[in-house]
Amino acid sequence: MTDAPLAQITDQRNALRPARQIMLYADRIEWVEEGRLERRIALDAVNGVRLSVEMAGAQSQVVCRVSGPSGEILFGSRRAVSLSDWQDNALEFQSLLVALHEALRPRFGTVRFTEGQTLGSRLILGGVGVVMASMAISYMGWMMLNEQSAMLALAGLPFAALGGYLAFAFRPGRPVPYDPEALITRFTAKPDAG
Repeated sequence: MTDAPLAQITDQRNALRPARQIMLYADRIEWVEEGRLERRIALDAVNGVRLSVEMAGAQSQVVCRVSGPSGEILFGSRRAVSLSDWQDNALEFQSLLVALHEALRPRFGTVRFTEGQTLGSRLILGGVGVVMASMAISYMGWMMLNEQSAMLALAGLPFAALGGYLAFAFRPGRPVPYDPEALITRFTAKPDAG
C-alpha cells in the first residue's frame, strides 16, 4: 500500500518512548513507530471514536481514540518533548480529526462517537477520590476524638473536599455521544469577517 495519506500527525505519548506517526488513508488508519507498522484499522471496521481530555504535563490535551477489532489507535493535541515539557500539536490534531470524521461520514450510523473518560479511567480516578476522602475523614475523626484538636482536624478538610470532588467528577456513568457532523462543521467553518 503506497498511497499518500490524507492527513497525519506525529504523536508522542511519553518522552521516554519513540514518537509515532498516525496516518489516515482513504481506507484505513495506521500507527507507525520507528518505521514499523504497529497497528492498522480499516475504516470500514472502526466501531468507535472517543474524545477525552487528559493531562499533558501541567496542562491538558484532547485525545482521540479510534477503536476497531484489532485494537485502538490514539493521538493527542500535545506531544511530549521531554519529561516535563509538552509541545502544542493542535493544528495537526485538528486536521487529522476532521479528516477522520469526514472519512467515516458514510458510517456515521454504525460508529459510536462518544466523549469523556473511559470506564477504566473513571474507576481509577474515582477510586483515588474515594480513598483520599476516606483517609482525610478518618484523619479528621482521629484528631477530633483522640487528640481533641479541632485545628488539626480542619487540616484534613481540603483533602476531604478534593477527594469528594474527584469521586463525584469521575463517577462511572454512561458514555456521552456527540454529533460527528457538528464536529466537522465547527472545525471547518470560516470565521465571520463582519
